[in-house]
Amino acid sequence: MRGTLSCTATSCVNNMSGICSAGTINVSGSNAHSTEATQCETFAEKGLKNSLSNVLNMNVVGEFKQVFSNATIEMSPSIRCDAINCMHNLKEECHAENIMVNGIGALSSAKTECETFKEK
Repeated sequence: MRGTLSCTATSCVNNMSGICSAGTINVSGSNAHSTEATQCETFAEKGLKNSLSNVLNMNVVGEFKQVFSNATIEMSPSIRCDAINCMHNLKEECHAENIMVNGIGALSSAKTECETFKEK
């Protein structure tokens, strides 16, 4: 599934002005019953090493479109999710239209949460 993904983890290498620029996002939380039990496994702290190691997961087409669009979010990553208790999870893919990952001050994936999680 492709959806728009907003993110507050400004220290993440994939964060482009609050929008996730990764091609594929992985959200974990297989036993989650709340937002707090989920996390964005795609998170990687900004820096040269992580920039280079994440280059194959760049959403190049989405980033190019986003540069020329100020009015709408053009990024639409593939969102894999193992939070089986979430109503948006269908066959380990997120089917929510707009996804929000909270990671204010995060320096690791453990400090991120999928705010879109809604228990079935």
